[in-house]
Amino acid sequence: MKAYEALGWWLLNATAVTNITSTRIYHGLRPQGDSDLPVINYYELGAGKVSGGIKSQPFSVNCRDKTPAGARDLAEEVEITLTGSARTGMYGTGNGFDVARSSLQADQGLIQEQDGDLFNAPIDIILVYDLSTVS
Repeated sequence: MKAYEALGWWLLNATAVTNITSTRIYHGLRPQGDSDLPVINYYELGAGKVSGGIKSQPFSVNCRDKTPAGARDLAEEVEITLTGSARTGMYGTGNGFDVARSSLQADQGLIQEQDGDLFNAPIDIILVYDLSTVS
């Protein structure tokens, strides 16, 4: 499993997130013309950093909804899921992928998108993992 697959797995298996999005969680670009909201799309930010066999990979997680409050609420649930309720980081194994740490790198605020009445609350998450766990 690759890091982006593990991130998708965690999001799709987080009840607090899927209670809002259902299965509308996509790696890469979100489907165009898809009016089903709320929705999440996420992607890698660059190649990440490797040191001593440990990789730190940042991801942008874009949380979209029709209202600013809806987008921010979704972003908060994603942040709690991926960084721990005390913001101390998530540790452990999910679907065979070991994460040493997951933490919030940046909260990008709120963006009103130009292609309609859509709000995006992007957050940047960083996953830290041993390269030997990647298949």
